[in-house]
Amino acid sequence: MSHAHVSATPLDPYHWRESVLSTRSLSYLSTADGFGLPGRSRSGSLTQPTRRSTMHDDSEHGEDLVMADTEPQHDTELSDLPELPTSVAHSQLFTLPRELRDKIYALCLTARDDLPVEWPRLAGTNIAYALDPQLLRACRIIYDEAGPLLYSSNTLTFHHPSDANMFVRAFASARLSRRHIGNLALHLKSADTRLWMPYLTSTDAHRSLKADFPYLRELGVRYRSNRWNHTHGVDVNLKDWRDDTRLDEIIDGLRQIYHPPPPPPPPPDIAASRGDGEGAKPLNEMNAREFMRFVDARRPGEDLAFKRQLLELHKAHAPNAMAVDPPTVKVVCACRVHTAHFALLTTPPADANSLRPQRARPAAPLPAAVANSESTRETPSVPVVEGEAFRGFTAVDFLTIPVKRLEDPDLGTAKVARTPFADREKILIALEVHCLESRPHSRERR
Repeated sequence: MSHAHVSATPLDPYHWRESVLSTRSLSYLSTADGFGLPGRSRSGSLTQPTRRSTMHDDSEHGEDLVMADTEPQHDTELSDLPELPTSVAHSQLFTLPRELRDKIYALCLTARDDLPVEWPRLAGTNIAYALDPQLLRACRIIYDEAGPLLYSSNTLTFHHPSDANMFVRAFASARLSRRHIGNLALHLKSADTRLWMPYLTSTDAHRSLKADFPYLRELGVRYRSNRWNHTHGVDVNLKDWRDDTRLDEIIDGLRQIYHPPPPPPPPPDIAASRGDGEGAKPLNEMNAREFMRFVDARRPGEDLAFKRQLLELHKAHAPNAMAVDPPTVKVVCACRVHTAHFALLTTPPADANSLRPQRARPAAPLPAAVANSESTRETPSVPVVEGEAFRGFTAVDFLTIPVKRLEDPDLGTAKVARTPFADREKILIALEVHCLESRPHSRERR
């Protein structure tokens, strides 16, 4: 097949063109050696021309997407395997297959125990993530291969909208972070809802959640509520926590951003004004046969109109081709509760009567009205199933997930219990309760 000469003359923007996307080999010279290619040497010679670095900013698909599981499938030509630069030509690392190198990178760039990585570190905490991002400074090839893994394999946590915006815009590699961050956690306080809402619901291209993290797979929002009333009974609080306008505002805003309602159909008079026959149907709703009939119906003299119709088709289909699936959005409503409330919620009904006598140091007593209401508490036998439609939560829902001990950045160590996630119109929601333990002398996380 002959190759047409590409001139410097600007191309007609209406012409259809096929882009040639750059690809990367899955391995370097070790892969070529495995095929027994002649003339390939691991010496530092660079006499043969090599492909341009994949870190070049002009290459839209330059970064290695294998680790993020997003690289399109291409047939790799053996002639595309590049020579190693002199700086790493004798490194034993590159004698290993790419799969083994990926495992080495993962050990260095993935937080231990899948800990969420907070940025910036909160004052007074010393979190041992066991991350070694300095590996990426070793050489350009390692940066190119392992850089995406640092962002795709960790969950980033932010406590302020400006922190999230600055991280991807000024601190981290914009090319890698925005393309490969797939898991994000945001911690909100009820009092800070007005601070967060413009960032969560905005469509600004320079400061908004969707623009800063366009390829999210999972978004977790921990909303610290103040709706739990210690003077009311457990059953009353299990109903009242939902009557939170700020929580509703967050859920509705995220739903509007990631699951917007479809646009209404055009009025009949507008649809009729588009033309008759096949032209009355929007181009982006035509199948291939309908579109070809539409094209064949154009008269030869209508070149300009024909090009405009093709451009309209291109614009109509381009957003669909570039669209990514919305992330799974999980909202946790976290409430601080009385120690006695926590015990009642996390103790199986069969053991509830013997709970207080077994305590060496009983919890602080509840008011008499609350104690009387708790004595008549009825626990249903069927808990919420993960992912089912939201219908509220009851005490039995806290028994399906084991109680954890976590460290609150402001309050200290706490016992935490959570319900399964229920589907609230495409937004998953769960209720979390926690009570404080004795404040430790050290706030170091191990």
